Amino acid sequence: MTFNKVMFVGRYSAETCGPWWDFAMISLNDPGSADGEATILDGWHDVLRLNFHDITPDTLDVEGSYALMTDEQALAIVNFVRKVSPNVDGIMVHCRAGISRSAAVVKWISDEYHLPFNPEYDKYNAFVYRLLELAAKGSNDIEDGEVHLKKLRAIVNAKNMK
Repeated sequence: MTFNKVMFVGRYSAETCGPWWDFAMISLNDPGSADGEATILDGWHDVLRLNFHDITPDTLDVEGSYALMTDEQALAIVNFVRKVSPNVDGIMVHCRAGISRSAAVVKWISDEYHLPFNPEYDKYNAFVYRLLELAAKGSNDIEDGEVHLKKLRAIVNAKNMK
């Protein structure tokens, strides 16, 4: 097999297409969603399920109810892609709308594996993309980045409370 296809879609498309035995799936869900996790049909080569919201560190979160993507989740995606890429033709990534989180993952995969990604597409979640870049490089900046992001988030939330 030759890994040469990667695509991002919304939840509905992910739940109703396939399964494709020669594709892996990355399923990105909203934690605590009333809809629960996406129902992915059996038969995909492999499936990775993660839960985090489509937010960035500067998202106002007064109640602390949103979950940012973590370093561990970024590393899980990197390791999953590295594990399955020699054995599949492609990877499908989905999130709720198929616009931001899934696009960031596909952009990272495309950059990492030299696959095409529309250079005009700018709706991907830049925070998710950056965490994937850092995780792939094994950067020591990841832990420092988390501390910085927590401080930034506290500052932004404090300003918005005034």
